Formats: sequence, C-alpha cells, structure tokens
Amino acid sequence: MREKSYALSQLAELLRGTALGEDVTITGVGTLREAEDGQIAFIEKADMLPLGEACGASALIVPPATESGKKPMIVTEDPRLAFSRVLEIFAPEPRYYPGVHPTAVVEDGVTLGRNVSIGANAFVGQNTIIGKNTIIHPLAYVGHEASIGDDVQIHPQVFVGERVIVGARCTIHAGAAVGADGFGFAPTPQGHHKIVQIGTVIIEDDVDVGANVTIDRATVTATRIGAGTKLDDGVHIAHNVTMGKNCLLCGQVGVAGSATIGDNVVMGGQAGINPHVTICDNVEIGGKAGVISDITEPGTYSGFPATKHIEQMRIQASARRVPKLLKQVKELKARIEQLELQLGQDSE
Repeated sequence: MREKSYALSQLAELLRGTALGEDVTITGVGTLREAEDGQIAFIEKADMLPLGEACGASALIVPPATESGKKPMIVTEDPRLAFSRVLEIFAPEPRYYPGVHPTAVVEDGVTLGRNVSIGANAFVGQNTIIGKNTIIHPLAYVGHEASIGDDVQIHPQVFVGERVIVGARCTIHAGAAVGADGFGFAPTPQGHHKIVQIGTVIIEDDVDVGANVTIDRATVTATRIGAGTKLDDGVHIAHNVTMGKNCLLCGQVGVAGSATIGDNVVMGGQAGINPHVTICDNVEIGGKAGVISDITEPGTYSGFPATKHIEQMRIQASARRVPKLLKQVKELKARIEQLELQLGQDSE
C-alpha cells in the first residue's frame, strides 16, 4: 500500500487552518503518548503545549491563542475535529469487490445503482433497491423489498430484514440486526401467543449502527431512527420506538417498546428506557440510569429512577451520611435511656 504524505501547509489548507513553523512532511497521525517522527498529534487546550512539545510528533494541531513553540503547528478553531479529519485523510483505502462477486446471491427484480459492491456470499432478496456507491460486504444479508440508500456500508454478518429502509451515507457494522421481529407476545392460558410483527424499520440519513446492535421491526408501522443518530455497539432498540435526530447512545443502552426519544438526546452506557416513555429534546441521561417516566424538561438526568442529576447527587450525598446518622441515633437512644433511668431514680 502506497504511503500517504502531505506537507504541513497542504494539511493546513485541507483543514482550513493556519500553518506555523517549518513546512515539515507529515506521513501519519499519532497520540501525544505514542506519536513518532513524521506524525501529527493534537492538543485541545493551549496550556497542554508543553505536553505536545515533549511528544514524538513532528507537528501539532493546536487551538487559537497557542504560543508558537518548538514544533511546527496548525492552528484551528476545533483541534479535535481537525484531528478527526486528518484521520480520514490518512485512513487506508477501503478494499471491496468491484461489482457483484460470483458467489453472491442477488435475486430477481433487484435494482443496483452505479458502482455498487456486493461481496462474497452476500445475499440480496427480491425487488430490493441498492443505491449508488453502496457496499454490501461479504456474508451480509439484505432481505426482500428492502431499500438501501446511496453511499451505505453494510458490514459482514449484518442482517437487514425485508422491507427495511436505510437512508444515505449510513454505516451498519458487523453483526447488527436491523428489522428482526419485535418482542410481542400475548399471555393466554395455553402460554405466550406470538404477536406477528408486520411493520418495518426506517433508518434516516447519516446514521451509524454499531456492531451487534439490534433494531426491532414495528408491530404495524415503523421503528424509526432519526438522521445523524449514532448507536454504539450492543445497543437494543425495541419495536415501535421513534428516535429523533442527532442522538448518541453509548454501549448496551436498552430502549423498550414504543418509547419516543427527541432530538439531540445522549444516553450513557447501560441506560435503560421504559416502554411508552417520552423523552424531550436535548436531554443527557447518565450511564446505568433507569428512565421509568416521561422527561419533559431538557437537562442532565441520572440514577434509578432517573431524576435531575443535581438532585441525584444530593440523594447520593445523603445516602453516604446514613451510616453516620445511624450511629448518632444509636448514641442518642442510649443517652435517652440513661437519662430516663436517672429521672426514675431521682423521683423515688
């Protein structure tokens, strides 16, 4: 693979930043701890410059108001974002099979856009639509009558069920299941009767679905994931959920059936959302929090049951004082008993 290299001034132009110092050649990226000669690293704050100067990188990406130092640098408004763009620049070229691999199964009525790749042993069902520049990696399954947008990547071992709709520029990582049956059963004297799930899943544009995520199809209508939302590995979205735009769900979050999630909602790892709960826009939910009722005000929530974070901190602080309070109560009880004994003796 050919090594990529850029002059610092070229990178600065690509990042819309300003290059300062020697116009060194950059051949890769690194962290402050592990960067090597030829690589570029970043610092988020100007006071981190000594740490940057001490690392092995040949150049730094720095925020405004950073004093010029020993190393060449690129000054940008958002060093972290600029660094992410540098990662894109130096990322290895993706490898995929051009066209349809001979071992892939593409059934009748499938519509393929320009420059589509369907890898070895992948399956695409009848009457499915695959948009241009989309990559179906080896061993992926795309069911009948699904619709996959432009510039989508579906990684190995992914299951996309029948009639599922995936928007443009989405990525579905290995092992994810999009459009598996919702968990619906009616209790009867003879046992749990299966409620057939005939709905679908709609994933809007620019959504990332992490490895081993499950998004269940709706009972009748659609489970919907809003544009720009990012789902970390191991997230579970149950049937009939409606999720807004630009949400971030960290690993192992579980959203129960028919919940409604607003825009710009962030959920920490292992947070759980009760069925039929509504969460408004611009809410942050801490890790392992349990949301058991509607959240109607933007803000940060944590704990179980989830409450405003500042209130939860007071509760936790109070809980830590309980052992001391119990000791004090025990001591007070002993003193009261002693006083009562003395009063009884004085009255005789």
